[in-house]
Amino acid sequence: MVLRDFEDRLERLVEGMFARAFRTGLQPVEIARRLVKEVDANRALDARSRRVAPNRFVVHLAPADHERFVKIQDSLVGELRAVVREHATEEGFRFLGPVRLNLTEDADSTVGMFR
Repeated sequence: MVLRDFEDRLERLVEGMFARAFRTGLQPVEIARRLVKEVDANRALDARSRRVAPNRFVVHLAPADHERFVKIQDSLVGELRAVVREHATEEGFRFLGPVRLNLTEDADSTVGMFR
């Protein structure tokens, strides 16, 4: 657990450094990668010892990134949910309900960064 926390902090530091240095907009593949990582990091066992994965996600985006995705938001959300479901199936995880994902604007986020 301590090692994973350290790795997560280090990853955010490096990602943040590059995002600030290059000021590029966020790419959908970056969101997909993080969602897969969140599924793996937050899996659990249910009462019957079945492996379950989280099924609710909220992605906080910088205003400029959010604006870029607004026009394609429905299809992007659909694709990201499909990535989560596909990964869970490959790993033998179940969901306790439908996969829900929201993209929301976060004024405190920097372009290219999200949480």
